[in-house]
Parts: sequence; C-alpha cells; structure tokens
Amino acid sequence: MKIFKIIALTAVCLVLGVMIALQFKSVKVNQVLAQYEKKTYSELIDELLMEKNNNEMLKTRLQELQREVDAFRSDENSDKKYIEDLEKSVLNARMMAGLETVKGSGIILTMEAQGEISIEDRHIEEIVNELKATDVQAISVNDERIVAMSEIRIAGDYIMVNGRQLVPPYTIKAIGEPERIERALNLLGGAVSIFREYHEFKIDIRKEDNIVVPGVREDFLRIDMLSPVAQ
Repeated sequence: MKIFKIIALTAVCLVLGVMIALQFKSVKVNQVLAQYEKKTYSELIDELLMEKNNNEMLKTRLQELQREVDAFRSDENSDKKYIEDLEKSVLNARMMAGLETVKGSGIILTMEAQGEISIEDRHIEEIVNELKATDVQAISVNDERIVAMSEIRIAGDYIMVNGRQLVPPYTIKAIGEPERIERALNLLGGAVSIFREYHEFKIDIRKEDNIVVPGVREDFLRIDMLSPVAQ
C-alpha cells in the first residue's frame, strides 16, 4: 500500500510538472508574440509616417513643377505672340515697299490708242499720278508694280516700266476705294477726259472686288551697294 501511494504521488507530481512546464512555455511564447506584434506595429507606424512624408514631398515637388510648366507656357505664349507681331510687322513693311503680291478691291483701267496719237510714257505717268492722288495703296502697269524707285519712260517704240518693255494695250490696276478712284478719274478736265476727247484714246474703267497686284520684281530692286547706318 505504501508503495502504491508513493507511485501515485510520483505520477501526480510528474503530471503537475509537465503542466507547469507547458504553461510556462505558453507564457513565454505569448510574451514573444506580444513583443513581435508590438515591434511590427511600431514599424508599420514608422513606415506610414515615412510614406506620408514622401507623399507630401512629392506633392510639393509636383506643385513646383506645375508652376514651372505654367511659367514656361506663359513665356512660350509671350514669345510666340512677339514672333507673330514681328512677322506681321515685317509683312506689312514688305507690302508697303511693294515687295509682296497683294489683293483687294479697286479699279482696272485699260488704255489703247485708236487715232494718230500714240500712247507715250507721259500719258501713263499722268494716270498713275492721278491714282496716287486718290490714296490708292497699290498700282501696277501691265503687272509691273509701281514703287518709289519705278520709272516710266519711252524707249524707241516701247514704253519701259521698271526696265521692262511693255506693249499695248496698257492695263493699269489700282487697289483702293473703287468709287473714290472712279470719281477722281472721271472728273471733267482730268487726264482721262482729255485723253478720250483730244487724243482719241480708248479708255475703259471698271470696278473690281478682287484685284491682284503683283510684287515688284526682285531683280529690279538692288541693294548690293547699300549698308545700314549703325544707330
């Protein structure tokens, strides 16, 4: 009986020892897991804060880049407008100088001799001068543009304009206010009325809405001996 009690007590102690050991191990594991979870949570907080800072930095940089893009676009638009205005000014200057082919409303005058009197350079000059007096903006004679350096002169049987021989009939185109030009040309005692009555020239004047006047020939205007004066 005594031996049985000793064996029973020993078994109970063994079971209690195993249970205590298992409980201790569970507590240690739970402590380790708790520490690990605590550490992982802290690291996640740090990573979130770092990502938040990175996002703020990226947002700030994006705003800076957007401002740079807006400034670049503004400068680009300013430069583009400046270039467009400059090109427009150059084109206007070329048109005023007679270097560009232009179009607009105005009149077309054709003149041809029918009697014994031939058309001479002075006759064409008188018509051109009367047209200039009406503030026309472009004139041509047989598609030769009349500019400040143009000369109309007779050479043998031909009339020369800008160094080129012209043959009749002579067609004079003028861009301006059609009604004003027509009234000025048809004035009593003017060049047209005199040419018709006393010279028996056949002169026809018609108004047109789309008259094309060519630019002066490049081989006529020479600037090879010119150089700009420094300001």
